[in-house]
Amino acid sequence: MLLLLLVGCAPRSASLLDSAEPSGPTALPDDPPMWEACTDPAPLRLNELLAANVDGLADEDGDTSDWIELMPVSGPTFLEGWRLSESPAGGWPLPEAELRGPTLVFASEKSRTTAEWHADFRLDDAGGELFLLAAEGCVGDHVERPRTYANVSQGRDDTSAWMFYVEPTPEAANSTEGRTGFADPPTLSPPSGVVPAGQMITIEGAGVVTWTADGEPPEDDDTVYRSPFELPSGDVVPVRAVAHVEGLWPSRPATATYVQADDRFDAGVRVLAITFAPDALFDPVTGIYEYGPDYDRNYPYFGANFWELWERPVHVDLFGPAGELLASQDAGIQIAGGYSRAFDQRNFELIARSAYGPDAFEAELFHLESRRRFERLYLRNGGDWCGTQLVDGVVQSLFRTDSGERADSVDAQAYEPALVYLNGEFWGVYELKERLDEDWMAAHRGAAPDDVDFVKLGWTHEANWTIEAGDWEAFDALEALVAAEDLRDAEAYAAFESMVDVDNFIGASVAQGWIGNTDWWGNNIRLWQPRGEEGRWRWMVYDFGHGWTDPSYDHLATSVSGSWTALPIGDALRNPDFRERFVNVHADWLNTTLRGAEAAARVRELAAEVRPVMGEQRERWCGGSSMPAWESSIAYAEWFAEERAGYVEAALARHLAPGSRHTLSLTAEPAAGGHFRLAVVDVESGFRGTYYEDVPVGLEAVPAAGWHFVGWEDGEDGAARTVELAGDTELRAIFAD
Repeated sequence: MLLLLLVGCAPRSASLLDSAEPSGPTALPDDPPMWEACTDPAPLRLNELLAANVDGLADEDGDTSDWIELMPVSGPTFLEGWRLSESPAGGWPLPEAELRGPTLVFASEKSRTTAEWHADFRLDDAGGELFLLAAEGCVGDHVERPRTYANVSQGRDDTSAWMFYVEPTPEAANSTEGRTGFADPPTLSPPSGVVPAGQMITIEGAGVVTWTADGEPPEDDDTVYRSPFELPSGDVVPVRAVAHVEGLWPSRPATATYVQADDRFDAGVRVLAITFAPDALFDPVTGIYEYGPDYDRNYPYFGANFWELWERPVHVDLFGPAGELLASQDAGIQIAGGYSRAFDQRNFELIARSAYGPDAFEAELFHLESRRRFERLYLRNGGDWCGTQLVDGVVQSLFRTDSGERADSVDAQAYEPALVYLNGEFWGVYELKERLDEDWMAAHRGAAPDDVDFVKLGWTHEANWTIEAGDWEAFDALEALVAAEDLRDAEAYAAFESMVDVDNFIGASVAQGWIGNTDWWGNNIRLWQPRGEEGRWRWMVYDFGHGWTDPSYDHLATSVSGSWTALPIGDALRNPDFRERFVNVHADWLNTTLRGAEAAARVRELAAEVRPVMGEQRERWCGGSSMPAWESSIAYAEWFAEERAGYVEAALARHLAPGSRHTLSLTAEPAAGGHFRLAVVDVESGFRGTYYEDVPVGLEAVPAAGWHFVGWEDGEDGAARTVELAGDTELRAIFAD
């Protein structure tokens, strides 16, 4: 399990700034330029720019796009032929308009010049160059952009010198205070980690260094560091320090989190500590965790602050199950999720941006995953909050092989339990999870993250469809096919198969149907495809909080009786080929990880991980509800898992009439020689499963490394074969080394 600590800062000074490397005063390079400057003075200039617009000025689409401000030098200027570019060639053409005063161009990649001007590029907050090119091709103005921090602009003062502004002034004169750079962050010693009580803390930094131990970014009137001091008491204590150097903006806060209670790791649970300016989350008017001044008093409290997509800066320290430090960096935080964000223990999304620090969390965060780079992480309150708090973790873990590899046919998240601390205060047990996004697609399915179509449906006041990446063209084509054609027709179904990864589509139905999730069909849908002729739509599965229902609940009855936008199960089930595949994919899972004993064992396994810390969770959030109440929830979940497969099989028989059930046994001779591949699972020698008389079973004998397939004992040719079960059937595959 995982222990997570969060540390952040408020947007009140340059202490918002963060850097993967210490940053000091910034100066432009002295090397001669590799481009030609215009010989005549330019009639316009670059006046201000902001390359890390996290929560500042929004464009007409509501996006906080980066922006560039242009200014005429001595009066109205016609822009014909002028271009903006990140290199001294090419560039985005400015509209043929007259520039009369400070004017914004959003660096959004949207490339339009209607109500607002949007360039076809973005500004990299890691730094770069920006050119204003005249019609003749010479450079009319230029700025070298160093690394940029969240919400801080770079602009010219009244002497035309480039300065840094912590209070940007888009479309206005640069009238706020500008400074030439930022002090270097101080260094805390020891770094974040497990320390003995009363550990002495040393700080090194230029100028005057101030520090705090409550999460608040230090101001110049906070405690001044003069000599090593004893760490304040507390199980988890965040210490922050800021350097103040005359003429420079204060440094970003340096943050270290110290765990003085080493028994925090006795249960082998990860710890996540988040540090932040308290007002960022808990100000009654602007805090992202709060209800705010104007909201609906009925659940889920629409209009509350926590329904806004507000982001605040934090520091994150993530400790592994033995107390080892896995990650320590500044990041952003948002409240996340659907209706579950309205629970008292809210969900969080952690966002790595170079505007704060490293642009990714780089650590092995999930014990079953080799992936170690994450741009975003999700902290979920458990779905069935104050119930088992394991429903998502259980379902997603069931669609893995015995060795822990994720199933090819089911797109689900990795999961670890984590203890979260906010500014040193225990905030509960969370599910630490991957975010299902384009980076997930790249990491697990090999898709190019900038070359996918990605569609999402969530539900707030009404169904909310969004295009997260790509465009609607392929999605609309699938919807049009289903609406216009009867999928019983072979040609129509062939077109459907060319658009849809059928095994994945069925796998999503298996996962949602087994847990009995009623919050599906018209909600919590994410589907994606690699773009191009070979791309096929895949469905992601997540948020099973409305599961753990009565194990006899007939989830399939709803699926077969209707068709929903982006979820045409009922239409597909009219086709006999799809129906056969649907039955066999279900049977594969019901004969392996979803089989009663195996599924119940998974519930027990995950419950054992969190049992040592669940008492604290329930004391913190569940009204002091006793551990026996949690144990009762776990017992029910085990019973559900034990019973559920039989009811799903009964539903398949009731709605799809696949015929009598028979046992299929598979044996390898010798056992070490190979294994067997069924529709969507691989099984070892000795497998026994139940399949259906009227649904042929496809399988393949797969030799182990150093072995080869000889033949089937019954004389059938070829390693791959199809079997029709007239009764219980045993097949033996012969291998040789």
